[in-house]
Amino acid sequence: MNQNSATQLSVMMFILLGAISALTPLAIDMYLPAMPAIAEDFGVGAGDVQITLTIYTLGFAIGQLFYGPLSDSIGRRPVLLGGVALFFIGAIGCTMAQTVETLIWVRAAQGFAGAAAAVVIQAVVRDLYESEDFARTMSFITLVMTMAPLAAPMIGGHISVVAGWRAIFAVLAIFAAIMLVAIYVRIPETLAEENKQPFHVRTSLRNFASLLSNKQAVGLIMCGAFSFSGMFVFLTAGSFVYIDYFGVAPQNFGYLFALNILTMVFFTTLNGRVVKKFGSRNMLMFGLSIQLLAGIG
Repeated sequence: MNQNSATQLSVMMFILLGAISALTPLAIDMYLPAMPAIAEDFGVGAGDVQITLTIYTLGFAIGQLFYGPLSDSIGRRPVLLGGVALFFIGAIGCTMAQTVETLIWVRAAQGFAGAAAAVVIQAVVRDLYESEDFARTMSFITLVMTMAPLAAPMIGGHISVVAGWRAIFAVLAIFAAIMLVAIYVRIPETLAEENKQPFHVRTSLRNFASLLSNKQAVGLIMCGAFSFSGMFVFLTAGSFVYIDYFGVAPQNFGYLFALNILTMVFFTTLNGRVVKKFGSRNMLMFGLSIQLLAGIG
């Protein structure tokens, strides 16, 4: 433990950190059932609406490179507050978008903002816990966060049918506002003053270049990239295939999507139990092989 026991996370704090981490899963999964409705509303094709998801993840990826060094420099709390505030503004912007182009740009900003939660929450826990306790704590927070992609499409589907797709982003804005108040009231600064590091863009770029020069790191990055690309192909196209092609009602899409999440949770749990026996490399090869066969099938 790095700090006094008074700074240890309570159960309520675990739940709060998990809820904040859920911002991005909610922003991605909650509006999936409404994608066909968005395309119809704007009078555009499926591909145009799918860009709103792609651009969100691009903004999210870029944001992760930025928020880590920034939070090491000025602290966790201001970065988290700023990121969630920008996420809130982005959600409001989505409710007001009059063209798909506007929605795309606002989603890019929202994705960039959402990265703050993903990066800073881990940093907060890292400030408070050593390696083993850190892993255990993050597992609990991840468990809370996992509830978001499980429930989000079901909630979003019903909201879309009852109140329209814009109401989904209004609900996201309300949730972000609640998280913003909770952060301000409940989450202290966890980075000690003596541990703060100057923020230099050149230093950050040099660190990233050093990482990319490591062949093993690049290999693992590529494995993760191709693995997640398959998942995001399903995310962007799944709602159109289910709703437009198979005729599934938008409010029922979430239940089918939940089966995928439950499968992921099951195999994640199974992996945690057997990885010591078979080794991480063998489990990685097994998982990639299953993905390959499933893609061919």
